[in-house]
Amino acid sequence: MINKFPGRCGACQSRVEAGTGQAIRVGGRWTTYHDGCVPARIAPPRGGHGGWHELPLVGFDLEGTLPQPMRTRIVSAALTYADGRQDTWLIDPGVPIPPDATARHGITDEMVRADGRPAREALAEIGTAVAKVIADGAPLVAFCAPYDVTALHSELARHGLPPVPWDQAIVVDPSVLRREVERYWSGGRQLGDLCPYYEVDLVTAHEAANDARAAADLARSIAARHPRIARMPVAELHRAQVRWHAEQGRDLQAYFDRTGQARTVGLEWPLETADRG
Repeated sequence: MINKFPGRCGACQSRVEAGTGQAIRVGGRWTTYHDGCVPARIAPPRGGHGGWHELPLVGFDLEGTLPQPMRTRIVSAALTYADGRQDTWLIDPGVPIPPDATARHGITDEMVRADGRPAREALAEIGTAVAKVIADGAPLVAFCAPYDVTALHSELARHGLPPVPWDQAIVVDPSVLRREVERYWSGGRQLGDLCPYYEVDLVTAHEAANDARAAADLARSIAARHPRIARMPVAELHRAQVRWHAEQGRDLQAYFDRTGQARTVGLEWPLETADRG
C-alpha cells in the first residue's frame, strides 16, 4: 500500500516522502520502500503435508456481460477436471454485450451470434454439470466465488431452470484463502496478480477454461504452503470460508467508510441473495 508517512527506505536507506513509496509488512513490521526498491515477493515453500489439495478438484469459471452477478448474462463458462478434461460453453445471452465486458474477456456480439448456444439450452447443461459435481462430493473451486455462484443461480432462475443445490456444495475460493493466509498483502488481488506469486500458470486471463484451471491450481498451491488450511476437512473448510469472507468484508467496509467511499461490500458467501447494484 502507499506509505502514509515518510520514512527511510528499507533497501537503499534514503528518505521516502509520504505518499511517494510503499509500506509493506516484512517480518512482522511495516517497512517503507521507494517504488523501485520494493523486494520481490516470495511465497512460503510447499510442504510435504497431505490434505484436501490432493483431492480431484473441479475448477469453475464464467464470464458475463456485467460486474453485478444478479444482473449479468453469462456468455461463457467452463468446468475443468483433475484428469485434464474440460467442459466449455459459449452462450448467446440474447442481449448486447457491453464494450467494457468485451474488452475484458474478448467475447463479442458477433462471436456469440455465430457460434454461441441458446442461453436456456446452455444454462440447463451448466446447471446439470455443476449439480453433478456437487452430488459426487468433489470440491468446486471458483476464484471470487460469489460472482460465479450468484450469476449462475440468477441465470437459472431467470430462465425457469432448476436451481443448483448450493446448500450441499463444497466450494473453495482461493481469493478468500489468500486473504486468510496473507492478511497484510499489498499489490494486485486478481487471479492474474496472484498466480505468479504462487507459481501457477495462467495462459490467458478472463478466458473461462484458463481461469477455472488456474483457480484450482491456485487453491492447491495455497494449501500446499499452509498446513493449517490444507488439513481442514472440506466441510469445515467451507464453513470457515463463510466466516472468513464476512470478516474480510467487514474490514474492507470499515476502510471504505473511513475513507469516504460510498461502496457496499457483500458479506454473503458463496451465494449472494441481496442485489448491491
